[in-house]
Amino acid sequence: MIDLTNFFTIQFLDLRVSFENKKLGSDDFIGKLISQNINHERDLMIADTKAAHEGFFGKLGEITFNLGEQTDQTADVDKIIADFKARCSELNGYFIYTKLIKTPLYKVFFPLGLMEYTQHTNKGNVENYMEAMVLAITAHTAAAGGISVLNEFTAFQTNYGVARGVQTTDKGLVSGSRDSRDEAEVVWATQMHKNLLTLALEFIGQPEKMHLFFSQQYFQQNRPTASNHVGTLTGKVTRGHTTVAEPDVKVHVVDGNISDCYTKPDGTFRTHKLPIGFHTVQFSKAGFIMQEITIEILNDEETIADVMLELNSQEVS
Repeated sequence: MIDLTNFFTIQFLDLRVSFENKKLGSDDFIGKLISQNINHERDLMIADTKAAHEGFFGKLGEITFNLGEQTDQTADVDKIIADFKARCSELNGYFIYTKLIKTPLYKVFFPLGLMEYTQHTNKGNVENYMEAMVLAITAHTAAAGGISVLNEFTAFQTNYGVARGVQTTDKGLVSGSRDSRDEAEVVWATQMHKNLLTLALEFIGQPEKMHLFFSQQYFQQNRPTASNHVGTLTGKVTRGHTTVAEPDVKVHVVDGNISDCYTKPDGTFRTHKLPIGFHTVQFSKAGFIMQEITIEILNDEETIADVMLELNSQEVS
């Protein structure tokens, strides 16, 4: 029998979900809702949810840490890093042209070689590399091409600091007084329940769309056996409608922020840890049609998904 009573129960009031997780889930929802508000069709929902959130958890600080408004900031940070790496490559080309690359002074600019700056630079070390490059150019401005070059690299350093600072705005910033905790929680939970039902009706028959708005990991009940709300995806890839195992198939989790894995000789695979919730997974190998599926990691145990890859007839012919 279908349990229709589930739709009349506000699950966001579940006492087994911690206050902190509810706050994180609400923060995350607002950010994702903003990111999906392309044509401003969800302006009212955003406003109502922000008001309910502030009433229960306290006044929101800048929601820059949320997915929606952080998207542009992340792009800014990534672009600055990419531009810095490209400019380092151009500077190296200049040193080749001026033959400085053949002198000991070259090591002042690239002590570990160009690759360290163009391939190994990331958010964890880029500030150190930027500072080192600015110091080197400051000390040897003429050799690097003049004051304009120094200004370029100084700008990288300044702009990155600003962009990164905005991106990492304190997630926990809460100000202002709170209403009665119990009453405010009911208002917030009711609004979240209304949001859930509204979006479910909009995307009826498409449960995979839920991950565009809600992160299931935040609304899991507290369990002593849980492993930080993450699980793994395992399975086997076979060729077409046969039982022949297909090795060396790349398994790529589009939104998982984990490294790709490959199927073993027996066709089996196992991903790194993934957050609980929906994920899009792509299976690809040269000569085969890429297969894309949506899976849901339900808990900290293994989720199994077996996939069949079809040969690409165009490549075969």
